[in-house]
Amino acid sequence: MSTVSEGSARAGLAQAVERPLRQRDWRVLAAFIGAGVLWGVGFPFGKVAFAQLGPGHVVLYRFVLATAVLMPLAARHNGGASFWPKTADLPLFVATGLLSISLTFTLQFAGLQYTTAASAALVMGAATPLLAVAAVLFTGERLSLGGWLAVLVSTLGVILIVGGPSSHGWLGDILVALSAVSTAAGILLSKRLMQRYSPMVTTAWMVAFGSLALVPVALLWNGLPRFSLSAEVWAAVLVLGLGSSALSYLLYNWGLERFEAARASIFLNLEPVVGAVLGLFMLGESLSLSAVIGGALVLGAAVYVSRA
Repeated sequence: MSTVSEGSARAGLAQAVERPLRQRDWRVLAAFIGAGVLWGVGFPFGKVAFAQLGPGHVVLYRFVLATAVLMPLAARHNGGASFWPKTADLPLFVATGLLSISLTFTLQFAGLQYTTAASAALVMGAATPLLAVAAVLFTGERLSLGGWLAVLVSTLGVILIVGGPSSHGWLGDILVALSAVSTAAGILLSKRLMQRYSPMVTTAWMVAFGSLALVPVALLWNGLPRFSLSAEVWAAVLVLGLGSSALSYLLYNWGLERFEAARASIFLNLEPVVGAVLGLFMLGESLSLSAVIGGALVLGAAVYVSRA
């Protein structure tokens, strides 16, 4: 969802149901749009970072940077006991970090090695309908007939993206699709945390635990980290860590306090659109006709589920 996942921000959206509208001005809309754009740029900038870094190192650098920003901010704005997780909640925090950060982005960036940023971004658009199904199966929420049809349409869209003619094969798209499943699972866990902790505290600790789990993954996958990188690659890493992770969540959570959650969900669908467009124009990628049709189906289903 690119992102963190996108995970806790989507969870904050789902948890803050029908919050009264306090403010409707350009700053709130700009915050939501900024978050969606920043999540979307994670796909092409991940590709740029691959020029000198393995995917394990890219993901590790991204979330170590995000942790370094989010933890002090969360501690400052949620001081005292409200910042520290209770002992009984530690397993849930760890599990949420593993699913929403470690597994989601390991799969996503592994997939980016074998597919285009444009295709990966469109496939990740399936996370919203997947979340709807997961909520029905595991939390007892109800899904209308239209919602189930949207899930089927989204599934068809992913099949068209993955199974259509392309120059990169299907492995990368499958891995990204699995990361969307992991995203949905992580959101369900983070929704439970949001009932007891603020969105900023939940996000900060989720990212921190996820980052710790990424250390052995990165070492086993790509060896010792590299620091002698070109300015272009360092810029991509900074965009991923500070922009697509830390700043995006801060913008989204700030806006969520001032806008109805249900209406805010529409801005989440900027991520796959921005990721696909930047992949096409920034990296010179291409999409087959079946991928374009599939992407339109995925985005249409996501918009429907978000507004239902």
